[in-house]
Amino acid sequence: MKKRKVAYTENYQNLMAHLAAGRTFEEQLKCIDETRNHAPVWFLRAGLLKALGVPEPKKNSENFITFGCYVPFMSLSKFGDTLKLLDLLGIEYNYSPDKEICCGAPPFQDCVEFEEVTEEERQKIQARCKEYMQFNWDMGKQAGAKNMVYVCHACAALVKMVFPEDADIHRWVYDPIMDKLEEKNLEIEPTVIGYFEGCHKHFPYFGSLDWPRYRKVLGSIKGLTIVDLDKRFCCKQHPDRILEDAEKKNLKTILVPCGDGHYFLKQAFQDKMEVKNFSEVLLQVLGG
Repeated sequence: MKKRKVAYTENYQNLMAHLAAGRTFEEQLKCIDETRNHAPVWFLRAGLLKALGVPEPKKNSENFITFGCYVPFMSLSKFGDTLKLLDLLGIEYNYSPDKEICCGAPPFQDCVEFEEVTEEERQKIQARCKEYMQFNWDMGKQAGAKNMVYVCHACAALVKMVFPEDADIHRWVYDPIMDKLEEKNLEIEPTVIGYFEGCHKHFPYFGSLDWPRYRKVLGSIKGLTIVDLDKRFCCKQHPDRILEDAEKKNLKTILVPCGDGHYFLKQAFQDKMEVKNFSEVLLQVLGG
């Protein structure tokens, strides 16, 4: 190990080693060139979770949660609302603030869609993604958790498809939430809301999530009138037709449980229609 010219405190040296994350000086400079930032992504992610008020991991919890690559960064309000729901319902969880790895959903989905990808390339990509999912699952096992819980719907659906024999262990975050809600008599001030589940036709594995159950729990809330929207339309290809359907039904607000649908429709509708997710509506029901 090369000696430093100045004898810094042990805490300072530990911090600098932490920020270097095992990278050489050349690798650190390359990171700045390519990303305009020195800090490794996991370090920034851990800082974001702390800034958002994510509580310390409950080490003896039966749930091990993965937050996903994009949800904490792109859907801050949804992410915060989901954490509030877990807290309100007394759902404890363990997690890794710095070791969670991407499940590989984006390249996994893309290699299915692109015709140019050969079958050999497709199998290699999917095998790598399976390794990523297994890494997170192994962390959950080592922590003694019974359930793997995913904040990202794509992560949850994909893992269920890749590990079908253990599908019940891998749960979307709304599954434990629905467990708790089914035990309650829920009521809200008279409210009318549209419901667009999503077409799921581009990524059929989204069907591994329990959409009928989520809809049933919503339908059991006294005072909440749900108007189902035509789910044949794609949020990416035909947001205008979804908006037209909602307007014909005199709706001012629609609930979109699918993460992709919520993001794309919120972007497309702007001020034309209020778009809510599960967490927003359920917090309203619970008075949170």
